[in-house]
Amino acid sequence: MPVLLFGAITATYYAEPSLYLQVQPGPYTSDTVIGAKLGFLEVTTDGEEIYSPAWGSTSENILPTLVYGDMRWYDQPSGPFIPLSSHPFHIMSVAYRHGYPGQPTITKVDHPYSPIIDNGPIQVKVSPFRVELYLVNTDSTNRNIKVKSQWPDRPAIHFLEGFVYTFDLLFDPAYSFVVANQKGTKVNEMMNLLGEPNSNGSYVSVGGNTGSNSIPIAPGLNPNTPGMPYGPPQTVIFSVALSDLSTTFDLAEAVGSNRKVVNTMTIIVYNGVVGANYSQEVVFTDTSSGFDDFRLLHEEGGSVTIPFNLFFGGTQVTKGEPIDWDTLQSGSDNIKTIQIGGIDQNAIDSLASGTYSDTISVEIRNP
Repeated sequence: MPVLLFGAITATYYAEPSLYLQVQPGPYTSDTVIGAKLGFLEVTTDGEEIYSPAWGSTSENILPTLVYGDMRWYDQPSGPFIPLSSHPFHIMSVAYRHGYPGQPTITKVDHPYSPIIDNGPIQVKVSPFRVELYLVNTDSTNRNIKVKSQWPDRPAIHFLEGFVYTFDLLFDPAYSFVVANQKGTKVNEMMNLLGEPNSNGSYVSVGGNTGSNSIPIAPGLNPNTPGMPYGPPQTVIFSVALSDLSTTFDLAEAVGSNRKVVNTMTIIVYNGVVGANYSQEVVFTDTSSGFDDFRLLHEEGGSVTIPFNLFFGGTQVTKGEPIDWDTLQSGSDNIKTIQIGGIDQNAIDSLASGTYSDTISVEIRNP
């Protein structure tokens, strides 16, 4: 199996966390086109050129993907919406050969492999090189195509806004990213009939994965639930709550390796997709100005302070630095405890008696 082992090319695929049908998806300009963005591939190089890039392992594209739901009949743009209808959608590749944003090159993802620009030979000199994937109601590579209300086509007006469409149970595309080893090689000269590279081409590692079907195009998506809503996605809302406004405890409870739970944070995700991960940044600071760490201050003032460690979900917090909580789930309570520990016993033995306190501020923000 040919594999690129050198580090000149780095590729990452970013899948959409959920699918939404929209009019004029991506590069398409006509309101007759409807589709959903699946994700995009970003390829960076160390100044190297990319030769004849192609999608490999695309045998599943031998047939279009059927989308199911309420639709108007082919030649009736003002007719009733008919339940349990179906229409073939196609996966279209949109490459920005000369940089993004810029002039797109649209190709239909074919089988068993598919050139990203054309059969070539091709040289891509831009870095990063961006390639998007869309599921669309047309297989036209013309971005200005106007889909007609005529068999076998259905324009966007034949689909019901607000309806949640589902797709074929077999819809689970997984591709690979392949490039030629040398300049001047065409795509069909480096690929075999199984959609794999021969000695003239090589797989590129994408997100650390290499080989046939190494790029899940729509990972984690269930073909029937939640489906593909037609219309703009709802804004995801994060509701944050702390269990206590203040906490009193004995310093001995947080000495050394002891950890005292002083609060609990709950984040609830609204309007999210069940099963998808969402992310928020959590930043902790306190009122002990002039210190890089967290400190308890004597209630009567003075220069004596007590350093302590703060823990969030079991992980020690660095004051002022964001913590990425990237496993937030919709439809359930996301809970983490806030703890104090690491107080030096020898230090507090020599301190004046009294009450020591600190005010900890918590900031929640988008990453």
